[in-house]
This record gives sequence, C-alpha cells and structure tokens, in this order.
Amino acid sequence: MTKRIDRSLLAQQVGPLLALLAELEPALETETVLAALREAAALPSGQQRIATEVVERPELLTGQAPAATLPGVLRLVDALVRAGATAVVAPLCPRCGKQRPLSRPFDGLRLCAGCTRKAVAMQCGRCGKLRPPARRNDNGHPICQPCWWNDPRSWKACTSCGGLRRVAAMTEAGPVCTRCRPRPELVCGICGRTGRCTISRATGQPMCDRCRERWAVCSRCGAGASVKGGTRDAPLCARCVNPDPTFWTRCGVCGITWQLTTAECTRCSLDRNLAGVLAAADGGTATQLDQLRQAFVLVDRPDHAMDWLNKPGVRNTLRTVALARPAITHEALDAMPPSGTLAHIRSMLIVASALPAHDERLAALEPWIKKTIAARESLEHQRALHAYAVWHHLRRLRGRLDDRPASHQQVNSIRQQVAGAAAFLDWLHTRGSTLATCAQADLDQWLASKPAPAARSANFVRWATAHHHAPKLSAPATRWTGPTGPLDQDRRWADARQLLHDDTYPTADRVAGLLILLYAQKLTVISTLTTQHLRHADGQTLLALGNRPVVLPAPLDRLVNELANATEQTPSGSLINTPSTWLFPGRWPGRPLTEDALARRLRAHGLQPRQDRNTALFMLAAEVPAAILAKMLGIHIKAAVQWQQLSNGDWTTYAADLSRRNPGHSHSSNS
Repeated sequence: MTKRIDRSLLAQQVGPLLALLAELEPALETETVLAALREAAALPSGQQRIATEVVERPELLTGQAPAATLPGVLRLVDALVRAGATAVVAPLCPRCGKQRPLSRPFDGLRLCAGCTRKAVAMQCGRCGKLRPPARRNDNGHPICQPCWWNDPRSWKACTSCGGLRRVAAMTEAGPVCTRCRPRPELVCGICGRTGRCTISRATGQPMCDRCRERWAVCSRCGAGASVKGGTRDAPLCARCVNPDPTFWTRCGVCGITWQLTTAECTRCSLDRNLAGVLAAADGGTATQLDQLRQAFVLVDRPDHAMDWLNKPGVRNTLRTVALARPAITHEALDAMPPSGTLAHIRSMLIVASALPAHDERLAALEPWIKKTIAARESLEHQRALHAYAVWHHLRRLRGRLDDRPASHQQVNSIRQQVAGAAAFLDWLHTRGSTLATCAQADLDQWLASKPAPAARSANFVRWATAHHHAPKLSAPATRWTGPTGPLDQDRRWADARQLLHDDTYPTADRVAGLLILLYAQKLTVISTLTTQHLRHADGQTLLALGNRPVVLPAPLDRLVNELANATEQTPSGSLINTPSTWLFPGRWPGRPLTEDALARRLRAHGLQPRQDRNTALFMLAAEVPAAILAKMLGIHIKAAVQWQQLSNGDWTTYAADLSRRNPGHSHSSNS
C-alpha cells in the first residue's frame, strides 16, 4: 500500500515529464518511466530536479544530454534507452564522438573519462608528461599523481615500523603508515577471520586487509570486481552492495569503477604500469604492443595481471620485446634468448592479433636442426643429415599435422632421431671415415660400443642405405611385440565406473579418463579436442575421434556437453581473455592443456594413461574389425591390424562368417 501511494505521489510530482515522454515515446508505460527515474536518483528531491531540467530542456532526451547540468539526466537517458526507448538518443562524447559514459563537465559539456583527462591535463613540472594535476609544487607548477606519490615530501618515517612510507594516520606518537595504523582486532564480516580490521563505509561491517584487496566474481550480477561486501562464498561488488550511484565515487582516472575514493582503480593502475613497461626509450610504443595492452586491460582479474606484471623477469622480458623495432615479428622474438616468459608473451601477442599464428614446438625444432647440421665438420655429412632431418622427418611431420600444432612427442622423437644420426656421423669423422666409406664392420662396432645413441641412429642408417648415401648396411630394427605392462580388464572397468558416477572429480579429468578407458585415445589426441569435434543429431551426442563419429553413451554424453558449455562460457585460465574452442584449455592463451599436464592430473586420481590405453585397445581389437577400429578411433590401419593380431582377434573370415549366419540376406543380395 505504501509503495502504491509513493508511486502515485511521484507521478503527480513529475507529471510534466510523464506528459513529455508520453508524446515522445508513446510505447513506454508510465511505470517504466517512473522506474527509470528512480534508477536515476534515489531521493524524491533529486527526481524532481531531474524532471524539471528535462521538461525545461527537452532536447536533452534527443542527443543533447552532454549539456545537462545534473548527472542524473544522463542516468535517466541511459535507463530509458535500456527500457526500449527509440526516440530517446543515448549521448555521444562531444569531443571524441564515441558512445561512452560521460562524467564531469568541461566548458559546459560533459565529456568521457578519456577526454576529461586530456582536457584537464597539464605538463607535469617534474616528469614533463601531460597528465591531470594532483598537486602543485612550491613554484606553483602542477605535479601529476604518480610524481606526488613518489615525492619524498609526501612520505614520512613511520613511528611504528620505521619505514619511509605514505602517511595513513597521525597518532600521539607521530605519523604511521597504512600497515601500522592502529586498528582493533575484529572478526571480518566477509571471511570470518579475526584480525586487524577497518569498518567498511559501504556495509558498516569490519573488513580485513586481505578482503579489501580481494577481486572476485560477484555472486549476484556475475561481474568481476573488487569485493565490497557479502561473504567469502557469496561476494558482492559495489553495485550490488549499494545500487545507489550517488553513494559511490568513481575512479579518478577512468571515471567508471565504483569505489569509495577517487584513487586509481586496479584496472587503470594496470594500464598505467603496462604502458610504462612497454614504452621504448623514445617514449613510443609499437603497434603490436598497443594491441597487447588493450587486450590486457580488459582482463577479468586485473589483480592477477598486476601480480604477473610485477615479476622482475616479466618486466625485463617485456622491455626487451618493446625494443624490437620498427615492428615485432616472430623472427625478432626468435633472436631473443628463449624462456618460458617470452613464449608466454608470444602467445598473448598471437591471441591479441598482434602476431600471426605460430607453432611454437615446430618453430623451435627448425633452428635446432639447422644448428645441429652446421655443427658437423664434413660437408658430405652435412648434406646427408640435412636430407634426413629436413626432407625425411620435417616433410613427413608437416604432412601429418595438416595445419595442427605439433605435439611434444612428435618433436621429441625427431630430436632423438636426428641427434642419434649426428652422433653416428661424428663417430665416423673421428675415425677418419665417412658415411660413403662406412663398412658393416664399422657399423657393428658403433652399435656395440654406443648402445643408447646406436638405437636412435639405426633408422638413419637404414634411410642412408635406401637413399644411396651409404653402401649396403644392415642395421637392426626393434620390432614392437606388444604392451609390456599387465592388461587388467577388471581394473579398467572399475576405474571407468568410478569416473562415470563420482561427481567429486573435475569434469575435465572425468572426460579425459573415460576417453582413454573406453576409446583408447592418446593424451596428445585428447588434449587437442575442440568443440568442433562434437556433433548433435537425433538427440544424440557424437564425438569425431576418427573418420566415423562415435555415439557417446550416457552419462558420458552429459559430461562432454557440460565440458563444452563450460569452455564456451568461462574464459580460459590465461591472463588475458580469449575465446577458446579447446575442450581442455591450457593456462597460456590460445593453447590447449599439454599432454604432460593432463597426464599428471590423471595420475593424481590413480589412473595410468599409457597402461589403461593399452588395456582398452587390446580389448577393443579383440571385438571390432581392424578397419572399423581405425575409422572410429582415428588410429592407423597398420596399428589396428597389429593390435588385432596381438589380441588373437582374427577378423579375416568376418565376411564369410557373416554370410553363413545370414544365408537369406546373402542369397537376396546375389540375386
């Protein structure tokens, strides 16, 4: 009853505004307009002032809102546009012409945060950069906020810890810093821990330092923001703690972030720090680095990004990358000392569209092969090793990849084969011999004296003989005789049942383990699966492991669909936001989870990926013909035949047996 009276009273007070909008937007209901007005201002007095200004200046609703004297007019326009108004025009920034939130007025017009900073910017009397002034020095020259924070005059010795820090409070003993300012021991209203707390002005509840610095996903609106209230399990952002926009102030830099002070927000601090790190000696920034910075500032967790940026190794590597001029290329990055940080930065540049796609493993393999070939002293050996490594191994690898990234196992196998060949050639060179003059006795002596490199060089010897780089030599080949470990079918089904029905395991680990136990998939194949491998037809979920999609049974189909939906809705674990189609996304942007990391996760649950795959493949080969097995599981037909012979599953008489079991069908077909 009270709400009905309040709405009626509000409608009487803003009657002229309702009449104006009824003529301008006849499709909008009165209740919708009143709700937009309440969103623009919480108090009736503020609502009346907004209505009066709009009625006196109707052009504010049709694109002239930057000239409004009350900021509530802008909020009213935004609320009406969100409610479906078509004649009401959302305002553009008068300077840049972009549709952005408008803040403080300048020369009678409200500008966006970026244009406001440019409008009020002055040349800092200390660093010389154009920035909004924070203080003025003794000579009256403006000083920007970063310079004032670094000014020793703004810092004093803390009487508690003795450090020279910014003053947070004045006590009877003297100035104290933020960490040492006196605070009572209270129970934090968010995390429930007992410690030194401050009373939050937003909630009136104690809040510890750890929670004041927390950044989480709001449990109500789902936005990533600084925690202002709620609990540890259900945190709330500023807008959800108190939706009244007049209660909060805004970040002094972007003018967007809702907070209790005008201090620089975490996102703006990240942008400023990153711009300083990426700037070269001349103050400019390469175009690719600007793209990276723009993508970096949009991260969901700027606090995590700030922690990563504050690492000395990361800052030094970014500065080294910034010196690559006039443009940053893969060739320029390859010339730098390799490191995990550099590879991570390269992947972020690729995701930010600053660099084209790049196969890291294959790109690292090619210079290694060139270096290995150049290290040989004999020109004849260089030519033979080049033909073996480049035209035999690399060419075959590129043909198998089909625009997919190379796996660790593929690259490592080539490295071992080429290293074994190089070791054999070096051994020949020390004996004063060459590959062309090598005799069988020399090869036998090499095989007997160097067992480890010899096993890796046998393939090279057979290749050299076949391509006439060496005389007819005989190098032993190791024939695969089957799995070496025990094949435990009972354990396989016990593990499969555990993964199917135990909800305590992560969904990604359950799906990966089941693909091994039920479909004998390799970790290299599982880690590179994408949402494009999934299909849906006639209410069934199909997964393309080979040429013929496999129909997933329940509840595996539900688990795979949950994994695909989580991949599409939730960003990957990388620092910058990137859309991912990988079913098993990795921590680096644009990359899947590595097979080594996936193997560690499965072993933590008691699984043995290699042995479990051998058991599954052994059992499947005994039940399914080799041709069908190869098409469904995506394995080579020769491998399928080998497993079939190993499991004693002889399918050579399958057609004859089928015709004997269905004589009528065979007769009708022949007729």
